[in-house]
Amino acid sequence: MINKFIIQVQNLVTLIRAKDWWVCKIAPIFGTAYATATILNVSLFSLWSSLIFLLIAVILDASFASIINNICDREEDQLSGKVNYMVGRSSLFIALILTATILLGIVVSILMIPTPLILGVYVSNWLVFVTYSIPPIRLKQRGFWGILAIALGESFLPHLFTALLIVNNVHKGLPVMWLILVSVWSFATGLRSILWHQMDDLQNDLRAGINTFAVNRSTQTLQRLGKWIVFPVEITALMGMLFLFHNTLVWILLLIYLITEYLRHYFWKMEIIIVVPSSDNRFALFEYYEIFYPLGFIYLAISQDPINLIFLGLFTIFYSNRLWWWLRDIYSLLVWDIPKYFHKVEN
Repeated sequence: MINKFIIQVQNLVTLIRAKDWWVCKIAPIFGTAYATATILNVSLFSLWSSLIFLLIAVILDASFASIINNICDREEDQLSGKVNYMVGRSSLFIALILTATILLGIVVSILMIPTPLILGVYVSNWLVFVTYSIPPIRLKQRGFWGILAIALGESFLPHLFTALLIVNNVHKGLPVMWLILVSVWSFATGLRSILWHQMDDLQNDLRAGINTFAVNRSTQTLQRLGKWIVFPVEITALMGMLFLFHNTLVWILLLIYLITEYLRHYFWKMEIIIVVPSSDNRFALFEYYEIFYPLGFIYLAISQDPINLIFLGLFTIFYSNRLWWWLRDIYSLLVWDIPKYFHKVEN
């Protein structure tokens, strides 16, 4: 019975492509939730119900985005040879899974009726994915509008929703500068992410005849856009966010991340990329957003109230694989590669 349940859960995880967004999208969103609570000097534990609601809301949003995109991409994915978990499914199954996701989203939305601004942001997030995927609008096929939609839907709107939700539940005014910086940072991060994704998926999109932004631009143009415009904006906004906390811990964790990446590059020749994909590469800052960004504010919350240790435990459980990969790398570097280097220097 238990094995059957586990198999069903695994099938659902595969169907909604949770592995594509659980770490890279959910972890940074909760980092923003923790940071917003910390800047308002509110214990995370006092927000447990809001954080559970946030988790449910963003999972439904991400699941809907994956499902609707797979449904609308079936023909193109078959042409390009990409895996699409909706291919071969019956019309009844597709209708049921889509209807169930929408109904659950409506239930969550109804609970936000007393807060029109938060409801508007959340519903807008769903509508962005509708316009991105469904013909005849299908912004995915409309160049720049496609990357704009994804930057809004996968990053900007979820982070804005998160910050507003936390503020509403603590009944305190949020510093306007924090909201501005989070908005700029999340939009730039989302834009850089979709530029990378479209460049990485370029050959598949060409085979399928999908008119993405990357299809209509040269690699040099995309690289310049990402490297000299999007990334500097992202970095500037991130630095501004961290400066608002006046706490050395958030800077120490950023330094730990940067040192780790430098050591990987120096000893393992792993390239750090901004936008343009390459083999054996590391996407700049994304490991920081997935691990150190949320962890930094969990530690700050613990210093404010030790009961917040529970969130460190939950983070360790839910993102154990991600933490393990980093620990494995740093262990290998510190125990093997660095000592070996100094041994050669001494000889």
